[in-house]
Amino acid sequence: MIRQYCQWFAAWIVLGTSVCADPVWHCSRTPAQGLGINSRNDPGDMFLPAEMGVIDDVIRISLGDLIDAYSGLSVRLSGIPLSACFMPVNDPLTTKTLRALGLSQEVLSALARKSAIAGNHLYRVTDEDEMKTCISRNQPAVGYLSQAQSNEKLAPCF
Repeated sequence: MIRQYCQWFAAWIVLGTSVCADPVWHCSRTPAQGLGINSRNDPGDMFLPAEMGVIDDVIRISLGDLIDAYSGLSVRLSGIPLSACFMPVNDPLTTKTLRALGLSQEVLSALARKSAIAGNHLYRVTDEDEMKTCISRNQPAVGYLSQAQSNEKLAPCF
């Protein structure tokens, strides 16, 4: 119950930040048929882009998966690891975006250290151009930009 409350609260924050022209979450577009939501049992745990009226062919992830990915936990979409792209932890866009998910400075610092470990699916980038490249190259992937952008490889998630 508490986890669900926290996820609804975080969803409200994420939606609120995107409406106010703050950082926008972006996901890779579906590279193949059948790539979709991670198999979670609780339908209340889902945050589906299609329900929010965004582009249908972007990957679909739950808010819980987004939090898990940026906490350094392994998340899989149809058996494929989800990649998470992030800018340096001291970047104001990073701080604002990840704090909206309820992640502390300690988690952000651990994220930076973990990205240096081979074999994980966390990718540190230096700017928004690299963020777009990271999301496009590491499908399925998620990241954030200062403004909504859409092309053949990525689009806003929420």
